[in-house]
Amino acid sequence: MKAFVLQMCSQPSWQDNINFVRQSLQQSTEPLNNAVVVLPECFATFGGREKNNFSLAENMTIEPTEDSALLALSEIAKQHRIYLVAGTFPILAKDNRVKPMTMVFAPTGELISHYQKIHLFDVDVDDATGSYRESDTWQPGESISYFDTPWGRIGLAICYDLRFPALFQKLTELGCKAVVLPSAFTEKTGSAHWQVLIRARAIENQIFMIACDQSGIHQNNRETHGHSMIVDPWGQVLVDAEKNIGLFSATLNMETLQKVRQAMPVGQHNKFNVQFK
Repeated sequence: MKAFVLQMCSQPSWQDNINFVRQSLQQSTEPLNNAVVVLPECFATFGGREKNNFSLAENMTIEPTEDSALLALSEIAKQHRIYLVAGTFPILAKDNRVKPMTMVFAPTGELISHYQKIHLFDVDVDDATGSYRESDTWQPGESISYFDTPWGRIGLAICYDLRFPALFQKLTELGCKAVVLPSAFTEKTGSAHWQVLIRARAIENQIFMIACDQSGIHQNNRETHGHSMIVDPWGQVLVDAEKNIGLFSATLNMETLQKVRQAMPVGQHNKFNVQFK
């Protein structure tokens, strides 16, 4: 199966960002049919004030409605016959916050899965922004999620989730052969930990990691790390987008996963009740 990451430097306008997605896929020189295409965290609106999230989220429901960004995503998935992992997208919550949701569309355009970010980024970082408090305006999720493809089951995680191994262990236990990770890692934390954490999650769970990051300096002067990556179950980096904006791909070979798990059966040796399926 082919997997694509679309590295972006998203701006506040969701129309501009979705047009960029549309144009990038139209210009692809590689076949997209039945591929998994992953967009970064906050792909629809980023770099503006929080009112951008609330404006986009207002009156939004999980199901696509007429003239909405979600309907546009559904149409893009159907047009290119792809599994489109659109993450994250703001959905209005009842407590006046937004739900940071990854939406997964099938090649038919049908919304087949969604995931609400569980771990929120409430940390202090030595960069131009300094303090990040996602929980002030974002509502955390409580449930894990995945979607099925002819190639195999694929788990869902978002950005800061990467630092919590138990989530990936549980997804592996549920039969996931890959995990997608839409992200907006800061340049400061990304340069220190991004690659090593992605490779660690791939190696310890013997899965493919498909990590799509924001890249560049956004309108609010926040700088994101880039380096969207696809990593195989042995920890080999199949593609690294570095700081470049655009579409990058790699082939996920199920034989590679099976050989790694057979040669080093850590799922069978694990004494903590995490069984690989």
